[in-house]
Amino acid sequence: MANAKEPAMAQDSKKPVKVYRLRGISASVFENHTKTDGRDVTFHKVSLQRTYKDGDEFKTTTSFGRNDLPVAVLLLHQAWEFILDAEASRGKEEDDE
Repeated sequence: MANAKEPAMAQDSKKPVKVYRLRGISASVFENHTKTDGRDVTFHKVSLQRTYKDGDEFKTTTSFGRNDLPVAVLLLHQAWEFILDAEASRGKEEDDE
């Protein structure tokens, strides 16, 4: 599935670290960084949206129809697996130090 060894995005970047797409729906995984108790902490957020065409213009929405829901569930599951892999990989790297 996802390659957890993909390069992390810079702290100030607004681009997702991974995007899953299927049938006009996308789940974008964003990596965020903060400091807690003097330690750098990395966490992830996921944005889910549907792209549709209105005339000649493409638009996006966060509203989903009945038939969109199974696709959304699949993409969210893939995003969740990516995050788990990234966290496991990061934990292994910290153990190696």
